[in-house]
Amino acid sequence: MTTNMNRAIKCAVAAATFGISAAASAQLTYQGVTFTPSYSGNVLTIEIDAANPTGDWADATGMIALQVKDIGTWTSVSFSGPGAAADWDVVPNELNANGCEGGDSGNMRACASGDVVALTDDMLFTYTFTGGTQDFSYPQLKVIFVDAQGEKTGSLLSMNVPAIPEPSTYAMLLGGLGVLALARRHAKKTS
Repeated sequence: MTTNMNRAIKCAVAAATFGISAAASAQLTYQGVTFTPSYSGNVLTIEIDAANPTGDWADATGMIALQVKDIGTWTSVSFSGPGAAADWDVVPNELNANGCEGGDSGNMRACASGDVVALTDDMLFTYTFTGGTQDFSYPQLKVIFVDAQGEKTGSLLSMNVPAIPEPSTYAMLLGGLGVLALARRHAKKTS
Protein backbone atom coordinates (compact mmCIF):
# COMPACT_ATOMS: atom_id res chain seq x y z
CA MET A 1 0.00 0.00 0.00
CA THR A 2 2.81 2.41 0.87
CA THR A 3 4.52 1.79 -2.49
CA ASN A 4 1.32 2.62 -4.38
CA MET A 5 0.83 5.75 -2.26
CA ASN A 6 4.42 6.84 -2.98
CA ARG A 7 3.83 6.36 -6.71
CA ALA A 8 0.59 8.35 -6.57
CA ILE A 9 2.30 11.22 -4.76
CA LYS A 10 5.23 11.23 -7.20
CA CYS A 11 2.82 11.28 -10.19
CA ALA A 12 0.78 14.09 -8.64
CA VAL A 13 3.92 16.14 -7.95
CA ALA A 14 5.15 15.58 -11.52
CA ALA A 15 1.75 16.64 -12.89
CA ALA A 16 1.70 19.73 -10.67
CA THR A 17 5.21 20.69 -11.74
CA PHE A 18 4.36 20.20 -15.42
CA GLY A 19 1.08 22.12 -15.12
CA ILE A 20 2.61 25.09 -13.36
CA SER A 21 5.55 25.38 -15.75
CA ALA A 22 3.23 25.06 -18.76
CA ALA A 23 0.94 27.74 -17.36
CA ALA A 24 3.81 30.13 -16.83
CA SER A 25 4.49 30.14 -20.59
CA ALA A 26 0.86 30.10 -21.74
CA GLN A 27 0.91 33.23 -23.84
CA LEU A 28 1.64 34.29 -27.38
CA THR A 29 3.81 37.22 -28.39
CA TYR A 30 3.40 38.11 -32.04
CA GLN A 31 4.78 41.25 -33.68
CA GLY A 32 5.36 42.99 -30.35
CA VAL A 33 1.88 42.21 -28.98
CA THR A 34 1.40 39.72 -26.15
CA PHE A 35 -1.85 37.76 -25.75
CA THR A 36 -2.48 35.98 -22.44
CA PRO A 37 -5.73 34.02 -22.10
CA SER A 38 -6.92 32.78 -18.71
CA TYR A 39 -10.13 31.20 -17.52
CA SER A 40 -12.17 30.35 -14.48
CA GLY A 41 -15.45 28.45 -14.75
CA ASN A 42 -17.46 29.93 -17.62
CA VAL A 43 -15.36 33.11 -17.94
CA LEU A 44 -12.56 33.53 -20.49
CA THR A 45 -10.32 36.60 -20.13
CA ILE A 46 -7.84 37.75 -22.77
CA GLU A 47 -5.15 40.21 -21.66
CA ILE A 48 -3.56 42.03 -24.56
CA ASP A 49 -0.36 44.03 -24.12
CA ALA A 50 -0.13 46.11 -27.29
CA ALA A 51 1.52 49.45 -26.53
CA ASN A 52 4.47 48.76 -28.88
CA PRO A 53 3.44 46.66 -31.89
CA THR A 54 6.14 45.76 -34.42
CA GLY A 55 6.39 44.11 -37.84
CA ASP A 56 3.37 44.61 -40.08
CA TRP A 57 1.45 45.78 -36.99
CA ALA A 58 3.93 48.64 -36.40
CA ASP A 59 1.40 51.23 -37.64
CA ALA A 60 -1.43 49.83 -35.48
CA THR A 61 -2.93 52.28 -33.00
CA GLY A 62 -6.25 50.57 -32.30
CA MET A 63 -8.28 47.40 -32.60
CA ILE A 64 -11.82 46.83 -33.85
CA ALA A 65 -12.45 43.10 -33.37
CA LEU A 66 -11.50 40.13 -31.20
CA GLN A 67 -12.71 36.58 -31.73
CA VAL A 68 -12.30 33.41 -29.68
CA LYS A 69 -13.11 29.99 -31.05
CA ASP A 70 -12.31 26.34 -30.32
CA ILE A 71 -14.06 27.05 -27.01
CA GLY A 72 -16.94 24.54 -27.07
CA THR A 73 -20.56 25.68 -27.23
CA TRP A 74 -22.71 28.33 -25.54
CA THR A 75 -26.27 29.64 -25.61
CA SER A 76 -25.51 33.24 -24.63
CA VAL A 77 -22.45 35.37 -23.96
CA SER A 78 -21.75 38.73 -22.37
CA PHE A 79 -18.63 40.70 -23.21
CA SER A 80 -16.64 43.46 -21.55
CA GLY A 81 -13.55 45.35 -22.61
CA PRO A 82 -11.74 48.63 -22.16
CA GLY A 83 -12.99 51.95 -23.53
CA ALA A 84 -15.24 51.66 -26.57
CA ALA A 85 -15.03 47.85 -26.39
CA ALA A 86 -17.54 48.00 -23.52
CA ASP A 87 -20.17 48.57 -26.26
CA TRP A 88 -18.94 45.96 -28.74
CA ASP A 89 -21.48 43.49 -30.13
CA VAL A 90 -20.83 39.74 -29.90
CA VAL A 91 -22.00 37.31 -32.59
CA PRO A 92 -21.25 33.61 -33.26
CA ASN A 93 -19.72 34.41 -36.67
CA GLU A 94 -16.21 33.92 -38.04
CA LEU A 95 -13.88 36.93 -37.98
CA ASN A 96 -12.55 37.65 -41.45
CA ALA A 97 -11.07 40.67 -43.26
CA ASN A 98 -14.54 42.29 -43.27
CA GLY A 99 -15.02 41.91 -39.49
CA CYS A 100 -17.43 39.54 -37.75
CA GLU A 101 -19.23 38.78 -40.99
CA GLY A 102 -18.05 35.21 -41.67
CA GLY A 103 -20.35 32.23 -41.41
CA ASP A 104 -22.36 31.42 -38.27
CA SER A 105 -20.85 28.48 -36.42
CA GLY A 106 -23.81 27.56 -34.24
CA ASN A 107 -22.36 29.24 -31.14
CA MET A 108 -18.93 27.59 -31.22
CA ARG A 109 -17.07 30.90 -31.45
CA ALA A 110 -17.66 34.43 -30.20
CA CYS A 111 -16.67 37.42 -32.32
CA ALA A 112 -16.79 40.86 -30.66
CA SER A 113 -16.44 44.05 -32.69
CA GLY A 114 -17.29 47.73 -32.75
CA ASP A 115 -15.68 51.15 -32.45
CA VAL A 116 -11.90 51.51 -32.30
CA VAL A 117 -10.19 50.84 -28.98
CA ALA A 118 -6.76 52.46 -28.55
CA LEU A 119 -3.91 49.98 -28.13
CA THR A 120 -2.25 49.96 -24.70
CA ASP A 121 -0.77 47.41 -22.33
CA ASP A 122 -2.96 45.54 -19.84
CA MET A 123 -6.12 45.60 -21.97
CA LEU A 124 -8.59 43.05 -20.53
CA PHE A 125 -11.36 41.53 -22.64
CA THR A 126 -13.77 39.18 -20.87
CA TYR A 127 -16.27 36.72 -22.33
CA THR A 128 -18.80 35.24 -19.88
CA PHE A 129 -20.66 32.27 -21.35
CA THR A 130 -23.89 30.60 -20.25
CA GLY A 131 -25.34 27.30 -21.40
CA GLY A 132 -23.57 24.79 -23.59
CA THR A 133 -20.25 23.18 -22.70
CA GLN A 134 -17.09 25.26 -22.76
CA ASP A 135 -13.45 24.21 -22.99
CA PHE A 136 -11.07 27.17 -22.72
CA SER A 137 -7.83 25.21 -22.44
CA TYR A 138 -6.64 26.04 -25.99
CA PRO A 139 -8.72 28.84 -27.55
CA GLN A 140 -7.99 30.23 -30.98
CA LEU A 141 -7.64 34.01 -31.05
CA LYS A 142 -8.28 36.33 -33.97
CA VAL A 143 -7.87 40.09 -33.90
CA ILE A 144 -8.08 43.03 -36.31
CA PHE A 145 -5.83 46.04 -35.69
CA VAL A 146 -6.22 49.41 -37.41
CA ASP A 147 -3.96 52.42 -38.00
CA ALA A 148 -4.59 56.04 -37.00
CA GLN A 149 -6.89 56.49 -40.04
CA GLY A 150 -9.00 53.48 -39.02
CA GLU A 151 -7.70 51.31 -41.88
CA LYS A 152 -6.88 47.66 -41.23
CA THR A 153 -3.17 47.12 -40.78
CA GLY A 154 -1.07 43.99 -40.74
CA SER A 155 -2.08 40.38 -40.78
CA LEU A 156 -5.21 38.93 -39.22
CA LEU A 157 -3.92 36.97 -36.23
CA SER A 158 -5.33 33.44 -36.15
CA MET A 159 -3.58 31.21 -33.60
CA ASN A 160 -4.41 28.85 -30.75
CA VAL A 161 -2.91 29.77 -27.37
CA PRO A 162 -2.94 27.61 -24.22
CA ALA A 163 -4.96 29.38 -21.53
CA ILE A 164 -3.82 29.62 -17.91
CA PRO A 165 -6.28 28.18 -15.38
CA GLU A 166 -7.09 30.51 -12.51
CA PRO A 167 -5.19 30.02 -9.21
CA SER A 168 -8.17 28.15 -7.70
CA THR A 169 -7.33 25.24 -10.03
CA TYR A 170 -3.85 25.01 -8.51
CA ALA A 171 -5.26 25.41 -5.00
CA MET A 172 -7.45 22.34 -5.59
CA LEU A 173 -4.44 20.42 -6.93
CA LEU A 174 -2.30 21.35 -3.93
CA GLY A 175 -5.16 20.46 -1.57
CA GLY A 176 -5.32 17.02 -3.19
CA LEU A 177 -1.58 16.60 -2.73
CA GLY A 178 -2.01 17.48 0.94
CA VAL A 179 -4.68 14.79 1.33
CA LEU A 180 -2.38 12.26 -0.35
CA ALA A 181 0.46 13.22 1.99
CA LEU A 182 -1.78 12.80 5.05
CA ALA A 183 -2.96 9.42 3.78
CA ARG A 184 0.64 8.34 3.26
CA ARG A 185 1.59 9.50 6.74
CA HIS A 186 -1.36 7.61 8.22
CA ALA A 187 -0.41 4.49 6.27
CA LYS A 188 3.16 4.67 7.66
CA LYS A 189 1.88 4.95 11.24
CA THR A 190 -0.38 1.90 10.88
CA SER A 191 2.30 -0.32 9.32
